[in-house]
Amino acid sequence: MFRRQKAQDEGEKDPLLDEGESESLSDFRPLVVLEFSSKTTAVTREWMKAKIEASKKQGGAELYAKTVVANDGEERVLLVSAPQERLLQGAEQMGLKKKYKDGSVRPFTFAERQNVEDYTESLEGMLTMSQSQYIIKVELDNIRALETENHIPGCSDRKARLYKGKSILSRMVSCHLLDKMYPVHNPDQLKRLQHDWYHLHSPKQLMGGQPIETIRGYFGESVAMYFAFLGHYTKALVVPTVIGVLYYLFNESGRNDFVIFAVFNMIWATVFLETWKRTSSAHAYNWGTLGRKAFEEPRAGFHGKLGVNPITGRSEPVYPSWKRLLRIYCVSFPIVILCMLVAVVVMMVYFWAENIAKAKHKEENTMLTKGLVLVPSIVYSVVIILMNQAYRTLAQYLTKNENHREQSAYENYLIVKLVLFDFVNCFLCLFYIAFVMQDMNYLRQSLAILLIVQQLVGQLQETLLPYLLMRKRIKKGEKSGLDHVSKPLHEIPRSKQAEVESLMDRYEGTFDDYLELFWQFGYVFLFSAVYPMAAFWALANNVMEIRTDAFKMCRIFQRPFMEPAANIGAWQMVFEVMGFIAVMTNTALIGMSPEIQPLLEGYTTVQKVLIFVAAEHLIIFIKVVLAFAIPDMPEWVETQMGRIEYQSTQALKKQPDCPLETEV
Repeated sequence: MFRRQKAQDEGEKDPLLDEGESESLSDFRPLVVLEFSSKTTAVTREWMKAKIEASKKQGGAELYAKTVVANDGEERVLLVSAPQERLLQGAEQMGLKKKYKDGSVRPFTFAERQNVEDYTESLEGMLTMSQSQYIIKVELDNIRALETENHIPGCSDRKARLYKGKSILSRMVSCHLLDKMYPVHNPDQLKRLQHDWYHLHSPKQLMGGQPIETIRGYFGESVAMYFAFLGHYTKALVVPTVIGVLYYLFNESGRNDFVIFAVFNMIWATVFLETWKRTSSAHAYNWGTLGRKAFEEPRAGFHGKLGVNPITGRSEPVYPSWKRLLRIYCVSFPIVILCMLVAVVVMMVYFWAENIAKAKHKEENTMLTKGLVLVPSIVYSVVIILMNQAYRTLAQYLTKNENHREQSAYENYLIVKLVLFDFVNCFLCLFYIAFVMQDMNYLRQSLAILLIVQQLVGQLQETLLPYLLMRKRIKKGEKSGLDHVSKPLHEIPRSKQAEVESLMDRYEGTFDDYLELFWQFGYVFLFSAVYPMAAFWALANNVMEIRTDAFKMCRIFQRPFMEPAANIGAWQMVFEVMGFIAVMTNTALIGMSPEIQPLLEGYTTVQKVLIFVAAEHLIIFIKVVLAFAIPDMPEWVETQMGRIEYQSTQALKKQPDCPLETEV
């Protein structure tokens, strides 16, 4: 993909030279790579390079940029960097928080840099590499067109128009002038992370233990928060797994203990989610993201007529909210409902095929027909996965069409669409079996097949697909003459690192990972009253999931940009709602159990319903009490947050009062 950097102006240093090959690299440390498309002209590339290096007053980013020549002889790649002082100034402007020598975590200011805990005179080490790369990304995104710039130079496309205050980088992406932008890996840090992360060294690692702080330092808060949640969830599954396995082994004849197990699971789900809030708030405080509120710039895909933002005063696209609501309720909502109806039809086809298989087995009663009975469930499990994936593409298109300004709003609306469909697609057949057919044995069998098959297919995708992608990358690299592409990054010459990373696949974020945990959580807790082994299969899957996800992050994907995160966002509410639905389903299943029915002899149907509604409300009351009894923050975090607020108030009091202006 790349050749050695062009001998820039005769005598300029190569930013990717190996140690010992030539001059020191201390004055230029490549942090971010920009790859232009093949249709981008030299005029456009030079103009973009000049914008990156220009001052803020000239609409630039005040960063360093150096050109790398591709194999086709075109200078289509820019390596972007910045001096440490510039990065620290960017950290202050963005409101990044740092830990100070007094133990507090508060917004960083360049003037107070000497009071920061990790201060050095050289300023090195005060920011992690991922933070530095994030700052550069924000600065690049904030390169905006000046009033005199109305078109991207060197581009004849009519869509390449520029508007004052509009992000130039976003426009280049939408015009297909910029193919890739990604942060570079640090081979030495990555090698240590691989050793500590997906290589097993202790039983603690097996049960979800991970180097979360190291993950956060390398990949940022968003990725670290997901893996912290996955580890916390995996540990929380240990107790219901042990109880479920003991019940399965020693209590096959009766189901009375199983009622207790189901009630325990309902309560345990609340304990797990509430303790996670405490864990996430502790992480967020240490990482400086707790309570951090940042103004969101328009996302790259947002469009509309040019207007003025009332908060920033800058020119940016403006889109009427009534148009967005019209698209949500008149386009997206009906299509989502239609897709859910399609899922219902597919479910009925599954039951039809199942009945045919059962009738065939009843008629012939052979080993072949006995195996044939399981085929519809297995095929249906795979169909559910394929439908989820197809719908995901549709949901992304619909949400993009709604034209949300903020990335957070886009993600929240996408989550709602995906959760609604996945809930119907994954769980509706189980509700039908439980409460319409009322066949508990069939429910147990279907739940087991759906959970195991979907996790098995998921693991094949998690392990086989990454391997195939890696083999594809190696073959592609070898065809280009890159014999070293099959080696780990720390074994590759630094001059070849950008070439290898360019061939890696782009990491799409944690969205799909959370969605996978959502339906797994539903299988484990929604129907605890019929299948106690569900937690065991989920635990076994998650132990593998941590290792395979870690491998993909370190070996398969390009390094993602850091994204600040104080928690798991809307997914917290999704899991909590699922916990309340689990109370209703399990209470109803307990009420239908043969062991409970004799205890209710003499009661009318209405009285039985009232009894179980009261039981359901009692369990919900216990869950709510637990939610209030377990504080969302550890006491030490609340103390530190209170101290910071007090210090801020005192600092404001010490500031001299500004004289009020009066009109004459």
